[in-house]
Amino acid sequence: MKRTLAVLTSMALLVVMISGGVGAAPKKQVLRFYYPVGVAGPLAKAVGDLCDEFNSSQSEVLVDPIYSGGYAETMQRCITAAKSGNPPDIAVMTGADMWVSIDADIIIPLQPFIDKSGGDSFISPFYQAFLNDCEISGQIYGIPFQKSTPIFYYNKDMFREAGLDPNSGPKDWNELVEYAKKLTVRKGNTVTRWGLEIPVDQWIYTGMIMQAGGTISNKAGNRIALNTPEGIEALSFMKSLAMDYKVMPSRRLFGDSSADFVAGKTAMMYNSTGNLTFVRQNATFDWGVSFLPAGKVRAVPTGGGHLVVFNGISRERQEAAWKFITWLTSPANAAKWSVASGYVPVRKDAFNVAEMKQYVARYPQALVARDQLQYARREEPASHEGRQISQLITVMLESVLAGNEKLSDALNGVQNKIDTVLAPFSKK
Repeated sequence: MKRTLAVLTSMALLVVMISGGVGAAPKKQVLRFYYPVGVAGPLAKAVGDLCDEFNSSQSEVLVDPIYSGGYAETMQRCITAAKSGNPPDIAVMTGADMWVSIDADIIIPLQPFIDKSGGDSFISPFYQAFLNDCEISGQIYGIPFQKSTPIFYYNKDMFREAGLDPNSGPKDWNELVEYAKKLTVRKGNTVTRWGLEIPVDQWIYTGMIMQAGGTISNKAGNRIALNTPEGIEALSFMKSLAMDYKVMPSRRLFGDSSADFVAGKTAMMYNSTGNLTFVRQNATFDWGVSFLPAGKVRAVPTGGGHLVVFNGISRERQEAAWKFITWLTSPANAAKWSVASGYVPVRKDAFNVAEMKQYVARYPQALVARDQLQYARREEPASHEGRQISQLITVMLESVLAGNEKLSDALNGVQNKIDTVLAPFSKK
């Protein structure tokens, strides 16, 4: 991409030099696009290919894709660049990061652009579950792009070995414990294969709070209620899996769990649908996916990133950014990105695209995340200072699951920290 950009820039300069600046070709809008790759691994080539295709499809806009690390790293780069007066034009942000960006006044509402593009006819094909993450204080600030839900992965060969039905994952938390016990293998006191791995991450934990019948964020985004009966129930369940039943390790991250699963070190795992491509390309065994096991209710959090447009750039650049966003999220490109990445297509009509039809016919596992959207709820925390609060929750989880802190003390402690973080917003 950078070589293409350099060649095009040189050609443009040559034209200007030859013509003496008179009658030169119209100057292209060159847009910087900051993007992360979350749990799915190195997908920079897929993003670059899409940007190259867009650049070749028209002559007014040139998008320069800049890989910026994970979501947190990308957010930090956006904040730093905006504060220095040199923001990117487009970026991919989580729902929590959009709250932070709005408070910092670095991104703009997109409703005026949506209206110019047809209003409801433009927005209605997108899954409502994903659009919910984009609406803050009555305004739409993002367009869904790389969206996900956690899904349940399991090794069918290991299921057969343990006498379990290979065509069905555990239906609820009780069956999850039962299956994990049967699938955990020990040699003496040493575990040689875990029955289950659940990444230590606030996304999974807040999803379990939803399954326990709760939610943590209020509508205004200035109150997080973590130390609740549902919060206690969800954390107690996670702790019991690691410390009481001893069927899962106390601390594994998303990438760790993925690697363990394809290596046969664990029989089941919670992970993002954005990990489908990694598993598909690396697993050497028969594997399946299913809905997350239900708690008191069946619920699943949404997750992933949205395309945002920045404040502090010209109206012309904002218009050019919107042109790229509409192209990138078209049915054909939404399908293309889903096939390349494993993320859920962000719009319903993407499943009518021939490439997508062929993909799901070959890999029906890709339909599970889509079908699970009927139980989807907004990603948590949906609040001011969402990134900081997510980090506080994850640190608390690590402490409890490692046995370093009592559950009640940990929840009281993190609740106090969160209350302090949100205090300035609670007064508004």
